[in-house]
Amino acid sequence: MLIAAVMTLAIFQPTPVPEACAYDRDAMLALAPEDFDQDLAGGWRPLGNRDECREAAADLLAIYRQAHWGDLNVDQLHTNYWHEGQLRAALGQKDRAVRLLLAGVSPSNIPDGKADYAIGTVAFLLNDLPTLQAARERLAATPPPPGFEESSRTFKERYGRDLVWPLNLDVLDGLIACFGKPYGEAYNRDCRPAA
Repeated sequence: MLIAAVMTLAIFQPTPVPEACAYDRDAMLALAPEDFDQDLAGGWRPLGNRDECREAAADLLAIYRQAHWGDLNVDQLHTNYWHEGQLRAALGQKDRAVRLLLAGVSPSNIPDGKADYAIGTVAFLLNDLPTLQAARERLAATPPPPGFEESSRTFKERYGRDLVWPLNLDVLDGLIACFGKPYGEAYNRDCRPAA
């Protein structure tokens, strides 16, 4: 994993950023990892939520990872890989996305279901419905980790959004409901069950 990550750093060349997707690179790189990743008004997310800016957002994630390589903890590093992988999947860059998504699974995430979420997502990209369905069932059966309720309250206070257990089950349900469609469409909330 480390060798692959270092190789990714060595060969990454961002694409030119379209004017409509311009951002303040210094300001982005100055953000704390949590704010760069989770803040809906700042960080990479506003850029990644615009179809025409997804590639710029994916490149920004890689730039941030490269700039903060020694500062990110293991979970932050894996999360960065994961989110770049999601954007690459939405761009139709399947091979690149699969590698990034698998790099996004930290060993510390195994008990919280992230591995099954990753397996299900990769299975969707590889057109493997039985594996996607099996991963969804395992994720649905995953018990919440100790302290989840407190973490959920803290998350809501900081970011204004609820965490619902199991995390990302609705995403896998959407991938199943829209199986065979492009990832960007199947990941969309329109494919997910009504809350």
